[in-house]
Amino acid sequence: MAITFDAAWGNEYTDEILDILEKNGVRATFFLVGSWVDKYPETVKKIFEKGHEIGNHSTTHPHFSQITPDKMKEEIFKTSDKIKRITGKGTNLFRPPFGDYNSLVVKTVKETGHFCIQWDVDSIDWKDPGEDVIYSRVVSRVTNGSIILFHNYAKQTPKVLDGILKELKRKGYEFVTVSELIYKENYYIDHTGRQKPIKNN
Repeated sequence: MAITFDAAWGNEYTDEILDILEKNGVRATFFLVGSWVDKYPETVKKIFEKGHEIGNHSTTHPHFSQITPDKMKEEIFKTSDKIKRITGKGTNLFRPPFGDYNSLVVKTVKETGHFCIQWDVDSIDWKDPGEDVIYSRVVSRVTNGSIILFHNYAKQTPKVLDGILKELKRKGYEFVTVSELIYKENYYIDHTGRQKPIKNN
């Protein structure tokens, strides 16, 4: 399974999240918005240097289904360039803001050399629903191959993250980055949005 964090607004909890991940020996994938990268370049560098994967979450966080393919590409390439200037490495994973996508979005994202990444377990941590709610939602919904969605600016996330990681490890799950989790070729997407390998007879 893969733990992911979207970073679009604040930064006050990122260091604490990074410490918890390090303590548990977990590498996560952080999807960064370009405007956030501009504000917090030192944190971008720190995420990268601690061995986490960095994905692309657009430049201005628009609804991708409401903009043109050219605008989509601009949003993706700009942020990849910003991240590359800091880390030396561009992006190849993209998560549409708001999880908003359609066939044209997926096609256009692919044309930029990125894999379009969603999630199947939503912690809803950005709503501050309560630590128990976040914990039980995540722990009860995870299955093999899950991608869990957290946000680096949700104040309750650092309080429950350690317990969630420990419980999922106890259940036998292994944490990998999104790139390590997904198929890159010979796959199809089923009706639930999951990748399935194409079996060659």
